[in-house]
Amino acid sequence: MTITVHHSFLAEKQYIIQVLLGEYLGLEYELRTGQEDHYTIEFDNGKKLVIVDDFFRFFNEKEGYLHEDNIPNPIYKMTHEFAPVEDMPVLFGGGVVHFREDKIIADVDIFASAFFMLTRWEEYVLNERDQHDRFPAEASLASLFDFLHRPVVNEYIEFLWNLIEFLSPYEKRKERQFSTLLTHDVDHPYLWEKPSAGLKTIAGDLLKRKNTKAAQQHLDYLRKGKDPFDTFDTLMDLSEQYDLTSHFFFIAGGKTKYEGNYDVKDGRIQKLMSTIDKRGHKIGIHPSYDIYKDKEKLQSEISHLQSVSPQPVESGRQHFLRFSVPHTWQAWEDAGLKWDCTMGYAEHVGFRCGTCYPFPVFNVQTRQRLQLIEHPLHVMEVSLFSEKYMNLDQEKALKWIQYIIETIQLYDGEFVLLWHNSNLVLDGEDYWKTYQQVLECCS
Repeated sequence: MTITVHHSFLAEKQYIIQVLLGEYLGLEYELRTGQEDHYTIEFDNGKKLVIVDDFFRFFNEKEGYLHEDNIPNPIYKMTHEFAPVEDMPVLFGGGVVHFREDKIIADVDIFASAFFMLTRWEEYVLNERDQHDRFPAEASLASLFDFLHRPVVNEYIEFLWNLIEFLSPYEKRKERQFSTLLTHDVDHPYLWEKPSAGLKTIAGDLLKRKNTKAAQQHLDYLRKGKDPFDTFDTLMDLSEQYDLTSHFFFIAGGKTKYEGNYDVKDGRIQKLMSTIDKRGHKIGIHPSYDIYKDKEKLQSEISHLQSVSPQPVESGRQHFLRFSVPHTWQAWEDAGLKWDCTMGYAEHVGFRCGTCYPFPVFNVQTRQRLQLIEHPLHVMEVSLFSEKYMNLDQEKALKWIQYIIETIQLYDGEFVLLWHNSNLVLDGEDYWKTYQQVLECCS
């Protein structure tokens, strides 16, 4: 097939066409430029699919498109026989599809809509930030128009494929299988530096926090000679039981109150990393609180972790999910990391990037595609259970996770889960059963 686009904003168009048609659908095509404003896909049988350009054609490259006034409002929600779901959000375009004898014209700019979601350029142009300088979910278009719980980019892919298959039935798309990326941020590897510290914790449970359940829970662990946060062996046991790999992300620096709970050169941590490696699981970086915009300090922390890690440090996630688009991505690229999985919201589970597929990153400042791959985060247990966020009990939280997993399974996507090693036994509650039920859903 041949795809013809206008020569303006060619870097952006090349990127999103390659992601949607090349990497997600696995189709071969030749890209050409012309004077037509719209995206014209011509098939070997002579039939054509025209996707209306309802975004880039309105701007010139000198001024660009990076302005909050260009965020769509309102958006359309279309129901169509070729759409995989009802009320598919259309960010750019009128949502109308015209059928001709040998051509379909779709006023549904799935390319600009997908580009908007994957590049997160709305986070670059909007100033809203929370107390940790994070872009909040409630400020996003997905939250405003109630589609944060939907992988809209995957909906666009299915819509596009249905149009292509109708016009050219002999095309073959890439086959995919559902998978799970299981991750654990190691903020607190141990609750107690030594067993005697457990008595202080129990006293605090009773006298300060007035939590008798937590006191009893900690006493039980103390009697067994176990640390409540030392869950690593059990996490790996369960991962192996369900044929999964656990990725443990370690902090290797930082001087704020949000880290400093351990040193990766400590003997216990080195022994732990050796065990992780020997059991076939993975070690990655969890950059400290302050370095989400500082590539020099990021490189320093990677080097520090690499000096003790028994395997290459190639992946990780930002501490506290602190992220600045596109600066953090560029820092990871410059540091030589291969993939990140930070892109989820702290306060709500869902699809921050609108997809359940990994994708190559595009820097909207430099207008360049990076080598770095983003595996967007879908569920963090803190989002579900924290009083500051969704504040759910375990039964309701499990239903949310099941919904997310089932949605991702529809598209044979990748479910990315973050569950901290220190949040399986906490404040008198035991989360192990819920955690195992999540793994059962994944299997």
